[in-house]
Amino acid sequence: MGDMGDDFAAMRAHRQAQHADWKRRNMQVLSDSGAIFTVTNNGETLLFRMTGYPMVDFYPSTGRWRVAGVKKTFSGGATAFLVWYKKQAKVKEDSNA
Repeated sequence: MGDMGDDFAAMRAHRQAQHADWKRRNMQVLSDSGAIFTVTNNGETLLFRMTGYPMVDFYPSTGRWRVAGVKKTFSGGATAFLVWYKKQAKVKEDSNA
């Protein structure tokens, strides 16, 4: 392979290792938190479907999440996600009062 091909292969390997590390760390944070979720796609997607909370798909290898019915993708990792997710129940409770 030429020099550029070697460089791109090294970049790909680095990116894959980085995503694997993010996935490991995010899974650890979520598991330690006691949050209830379903693992799909061999751990690539975590489904949060708790009553009283929005339906959310979390992607541990990138630290991003999508909310059902919302076009925006949020990012920040597992810790930021947990803070955001806990606030959603409070927002829903406040709107019902």
